[in-house]
Amino acid sequence: MITEIGAFMHKGAGLELMNELHGDKKILGIYVEAGRTEDLFAFREFGSASENDIVTILVENRHAKKIFDLICSKIGLDRPQRGMVFQMPPHKQPD
Repeated sequence: MITEIGAFMHKGAGLELMNELHGDKKILGIYVEAGRTEDLFAFREFGSASENDIVTILVENRHAKKIFDLICSKIGLDRPQRGMVFQMPPHKQPD
């Protein structure tokens, strides 16, 4: 089974995370996209919006908790307005 972990984080943090996890055998795929948000971060470069990275990570279900916790730690979710991390229900791999 495959689990999808998603995260919204400050611009640049997604690329740093991708570079750090590159080559990790537990990661099936990692993708970083750019976006803007109006209410996730206090600092706003564009008037009412700030840029952020949108990260999607695919992992086998057995590694999901470890990777989820690693992401939370790396982006500093113990402090306010650092981002958001979420996990989707497991997906069955096609036969």
